[in-house]
Amino acid sequence: MTSSHGATLDHFIAQALQAEEAIASATSQKTALEAAINAAEQYMKALRLAPVENQGRFDSNCKSLIMRAELIKTTADWQRVVRRRLIPNLEPPISKRRLTTREQIIILEGAKLNGFIFPPWERPPSPLDFDGLFTDSPELHLSECQKEIFSGWKRPSELLQAGYSSCKGKNGLEPLMSVSNSSDLVQDVLTDCSVVASLCATSSRVERGLGKEALPAIYPRVPGSDEPALSPVGKYIFQFYFNGAFRKVIIDDRLPSSKTKRSLYVVDRNNPNFLLPALIEKAYLKLRGGYDFPGSNSGTDLWILNGWIPEQLFLHDQDATSDEIWRRLYHAFSYGDVLLTIGTGKLTETEQKGLGLVSEHDYAILDMRVLHGKRQFLLKNPWAGAEPNIGPNPDDNTTDVRRLSPGTFWMNCEQVFQNFENLYLNWNPGLFKYREDIHFSWDLSQRRAQAGCFVRNPQFSVHCERGGTVWLLLGKHFKSEDQVVSGAEGGGLGFISMYVFRAGGKRVSLNDMPLQRGPYVDSPNTLMRLDMAPQTTYTVVISEQSLPSSNRNFTLSALSTASVSLAPAQNSYMCVRKTIGSWSASSAGGNAESARYSSNPQFTIETFERTDVSILLESNEAELATHVKLFWSNGQRITRVRSRDIIADSGDYRRGCALAEAKALDKGVYTIVCSTFACDQLGQFDLWVSSSVPCVVQSLVSESAGRRRTVSSPGTLAPGRDRMLAPLHVPRMTRIKLIGRSRSSTIGSRSVAPSPVLMTVELGQGPYKTVLATSEDGTHCDALSGVRVDDFDLAPAADPRQKIWIVIERIGGPGGQVEDHFEVEALAEERVDIGEWIIEDE
Repeated sequence: MTSSHGATLDHFIAQALQAEEAIASATSQKTALEAAINAAEQYMKALRLAPVENQGRFDSNCKSLIMRAELIKTTADWQRVVRRRLIPNLEPPISKRRLTTREQIIILEGAKLNGFIFPPWERPPSPLDFDGLFTDSPELHLSECQKEIFSGWKRPSELLQAGYSSCKGKNGLEPLMSVSNSSDLVQDVLTDCSVVASLCATSSRVERGLGKEALPAIYPRVPGSDEPALSPVGKYIFQFYFNGAFRKVIIDDRLPSSKTKRSLYVVDRNNPNFLLPALIEKAYLKLRGGYDFPGSNSGTDLWILNGWIPEQLFLHDQDATSDEIWRRLYHAFSYGDVLLTIGTGKLTETEQKGLGLVSEHDYAILDMRVLHGKRQFLLKNPWAGAEPNIGPNPDDNTTDVRRLSPGTFWMNCEQVFQNFENLYLNWNPGLFKYREDIHFSWDLSQRRAQAGCFVRNPQFSVHCERGGTVWLLLGKHFKSEDQVVSGAEGGGLGFISMYVFRAGGKRVSLNDMPLQRGPYVDSPNTLMRLDMAPQTTYTVVISEQSLPSSNRNFTLSALSTASVSLAPAQNSYMCVRKTIGSWSASSAGGNAESARYSSNPQFTIETFERTDVSILLESNEAELATHVKLFWSNGQRITRVRSRDIIADSGDYRRGCALAEAKALDKGVYTIVCSTFACDQLGQFDLWVSSSVPCVVQSLVSESAGRRRTVSSPGTLAPGRDRMLAPLHVPRMTRIKLIGRSRSSTIGSRSVAPSPVLMTVELGQGPYKTVLATSEDGTHCDALSGVRVDDFDLAPAADPRQKIWIVIERIGGPGGQVEDHFEVEALAEERVDIGEWIIEDE
């Protein structure tokens, strides 16, 4: 968004708010009606310019004000109408996509977590669900530190009786599920700053008069209202969102009591008998494995508590600007459409003392304001034992500073961006009209694809008929063993990300040239905002790094103000064949500039009609630089690389995998060569050949297969010598192939390219010699792969006085100064002998 664009949007919003104030202060019905119509028109103008996360709210405001104008116009008591400001309640969209049987199983699998069952939410509980005193089993885990001060599980009345035995007031002893004054929630012994910061953010929204939609859903309730009620049987049922669905979380009201003044659960310093936050905390910690909670981030916690869409902004990212983020959040926050929390990164002790901040700790953002031209956030540290080392802002008045609770402070926007690392946003899902979810499994216990190769990754198509902004939310399902992995020394749960390609909803093989890619995050969720043109379909690829080697379940959600659909991505090709191969000591021939390139693994592909072909080479060694070429060859092994024979290749060598594609390949038999950059790099690989119609892929045997191999001693052509020969003895008729290769070529001590050579097989010497076979159609060649005499039948000389000779002739180097060293390899059906080289004089 450009600054002028943002200024125009701000202008329309300011005009709309001013018009709303004019409604309330109107002294006549006509003035009130005009102000209501004006406010609606200003919101309509803002709607056209607003980002997608604000569009739902502005649209609702327009409709609300139009309805309000109608009531002012038609109601006799119009003054009552103008006094009531309508803040519309946004209904979150529900995915209407029919789940497959496998997806239904995934949702059921997600119910089993950390020794408990959390079934999908079906309906609000009835009075029959609260029959008889309830005690949950088993009890939640405590850490060793918590056990040292643990004094047993106690009901709220017991806890309050013990904690406030000296209190004379009756209210001080009775637990409450709601309070009328402001709350001041803090953690103490528990390491759940993210949870308490989340609770502070939701309660702050309520205290700002923006409704209770962001509060976690809890039962029982006061009859005829949404207010939570005390359970007479000590049983509470929460509706939390995790593992792909809203689920039922049941707890009893017993809380961990302490032998000391330290608290083992969240408390409200303003209302010590306010029970609800501690119950929410217990329900959350139950699904996360217990009170020995290793920590999370508040964006994830809020997503679970109320289902609001999590987004994480990295404040130190070079693309993150305070102006853009403030503009995006300010009005959304004022309407209560987004909850904000924020986290520090790793800070040294010196930095913590100097900044007054806690290292790797989450804070709640309670308010935003512009004071004397300065943009400020109101931050709250949820830890009871930490006070910010931040002096009062000189722009604050004394009364405002005095009113702030301990641990709460204003900080300028620029300081926030400098001192904090992550900003967590949780958006009201009601801002969107449409939602579609798809649930899937990814078996990571099997061999994983190499970095940059997506052939094994889950992929999906996303389609938006009308276009617009689509939000893609990837959620990784929790597993019981995650608690063990994250708690282990140096343990981690890996990273997830998403890539988007302009691939028409078809599967892609490599990570090259994505339209958009997200960061790899260690959270169980990641969000991508995607702008789509009308009638477009993109491909979404799920990616990971270092996730535990097990089967993992995920949910991918698409949200938009226009109709949106998700589906598994389709293969671009109808037929896919996978072949396994390897580079061994005899077949790791290196790149096309290597003399041993022809020894690389080769395969034939036979097509029976014209087809598109994709060839993906995937190594099992991440560090191997790989390459694949497709040749015209009539199915023969490739012995020399000539550009006219290459149909397609994978371009530059790349680590782990390589892809070559050919369009409209005619019927025929072709050869595929799989290579590494350097010789003698060993490893296995998978070769995926995809085509539009069925084709046959077969491994080509090596040249030496079924042959006896004989290598000559090296022969040297010194400067001024251009012909040498060696006797070749065959015991009987045999099929034979000869390969002459340069060992080295030098001028003095400097290496140079080999001289062009011609290799022949001759019977006898002198004027009556017979040339039995020749290399390269009788032309001299300086190819790095050497010169070859292809298969021919060779019999012993009929006259014992005649010999069969291998002859090498060269065209001398510049000025005749090149010294060439050659050797010849013979591959024959019978064992042959190659004698010593004889150098002929000029």
